[in-house]
Amino acid sequence: MHKSMCIISVALFGLFSVSVSVYGQTSGELTIEKAVSMAVQNNPELHSLRYEIDALEAAKLQSGLMPNPEFGVEAENILGSKDFNGFGNSEITAFISQDILLAGKINKRVKVSESNISLAEWDYETKRIEIITDIRRAFQNALAVQLIVEKNEELIRISEEFMTNLQRRVDAGKISPAEISRAKIILNSLKIDLNRLQSEYEIYKVELLSLIYQPDLTIDSLAGELKYPIDIPSYDSLLEQLENNPKLKRYESEYAKRTAVANFEESKAVPDLTISAGFRRLNNVNANTFLIGASIALPIFDGNQGAIQEAKIRIGQKKREYESVKNRLTLQLNVLYKRMMAVTSTADQLKNESIPQAKEAFKIIKEGNLVGRFAILDVLDTERTLFELQNQYLNIIGEIYSVQTEIEGLIAKEIK
Repeated sequence: MHKSMCIISVALFGLFSVSVSVYGQTSGELTIEKAVSMAVQNNPELHSLRYEIDALEAAKLQSGLMPNPEFGVEAENILGSKDFNGFGNSEITAFISQDILLAGKINKRVKVSESNISLAEWDYETKRIEIITDIRRAFQNALAVQLIVEKNEELIRISEEFMTNLQRRVDAGKISPAEISRAKIILNSLKIDLNRLQSEYEIYKVELLSLIYQPDLTIDSLAGELKYPIDIPSYDSLLEQLENNPKLKRYESEYAKRTAVANFEESKAVPDLTISAGFRRLNNVNANTFLIGASIALPIFDGNQGAIQEAKIRIGQKKREYESVKNRLTLQLNVLYKRMMAVTSTADQLKNESIPQAKEAFKIIKEGNLVGRFAILDVLDTERTLFELQNQYLNIIGEIYSVQTEIEGLIAKEIK
């Protein structure tokens, strides 16, 4: 693997653990590091691409071999008429011939094979980044839902304790039974939402298991937390790093291959030399002789000009392909960056304004309820509003991590 690919691989190692703080791996608990490791290790497409690289290594070995020499035997003046009806006047020749490839054809053919290997390595790296990006995005989405489920379980637990206290107040005749009936409606609604979230969480876990190719693995919980705020580089700095994307880096190898192919086709315009040497037995005079020879094709009609022209056209074609791919990736980065700006703005508003205001409102109404200023439903309503805002905040943070993961996949580098 060439130097630039090694640098990319080292940079991508950080993608195994970025963005989510992880803890040690325990039974039934899945970390993002472990999920990525299993996904990369078990993915059949990566295995297939690895076989392709090995096959091309074998093809390179073959491309560096010279053609085999040829051995031949000829018998002349045999089984004819009169004096030539037997072998008495025959001439028997044994010879060896060897094709000599001129114009450096072997070395240039090897260069083409090396370029094929390099391209296959970039295909492998491209797929590896896609797998890492997919598994990290799925893990972070599942983790966000897990944290929301935990929040809602906490809300239901608090609400049930509140309901128990309400029942005591009803039994003591301090409040109307209608109050607790209306509170139960709100509690049932919370439980329905929790069931939906738990179902969504199970779906995310199934997706994770399919990505890591471990359908029989049991995931009790995901280890990690979503931290905010995060540092977001400028768009211009991300655009500069877009050149690290393997889909663009592979064009260095693509140009090298097309140049190597053009050079190889030009070398084919030079005909190869065939030399031979042999031994001849002249039975009619009972004598032995030796012979040597050489031959070369005359490039009068075929100078391989069509193949040479095609190879040069392919170089220009790859330059246009590079521009197209870069334009597409640039557009994708632009969209992701704008999306990142939008969701971080929402997260800031929730964190700095909406949630603190909801907490303050819940505190005031809860304390006011104790002195009869607010009804029980007001307390439950503000409590549910607070938790809904916290759920929304966790959803937004999960989306931020998801977008960050996609950007890191584009630039093939961890955002620090």
